[in-house]
Amino acid sequence: MNRKISAFTLIEILVALTIIGVLLTFVAPYVFDRPDQARKLKIDNDFMAITTAYQLYKLDNGSMPTATAGLDALGADTATGQTYLKSVPVDPWGTPYRAVAPAAGAIVIVSAGPDKIFDDAQGGDDIVSEPIQ
Repeated sequence: MNRKISAFTLIEILVALTIIGVLLTFVAPYVFDRPDQARKLKIDNDFMAITTAYQLYKLDNGSMPTATAGLDALGADTATGQTYLKSVPVDPWGTPYRAVAPAAGAIVIVSAGPDKIFDDAQGGDDIVSEPIQ
C-alpha cells in the first residue's frame, strides 16, 4: 500500500520566509522608530510649556528671570502668588531640564539627552530649544 505524505517542500518554505523577510524590511523601520518619535514629541511639548511659562512670567513681572535662577524661578512666586510651572519637568530620560543664557536677554532650555550628561560645549547629544526672549 502506497501512502502519499503531503507536506511543504524546502523550496516552498524558503520562498515563504523570503517574502516575510522582504515585508519586514518595509514595516520594521516604522515600528522600531516609534519610541524615538515619542521622546521627541515629549521634548517639543515640554519646550513649548516652559517657553509659555517664561513668557507669562515676563508679562507679569516685566522681565525674564535670570538663567542662574533656573527653572525654579517659574515655581510659586512669593510676591504675586502666581505659579507658572507646577514642577520642573524632566526629559524622557529622567533628567530635569536646565535653563542656559547663551546671549544677553535670551534663555534656552537644554535636555541632557540619552547620555544624561549636560555637555557645556554643546558638542554632545544635548537637545536645545529655540531662544526665549
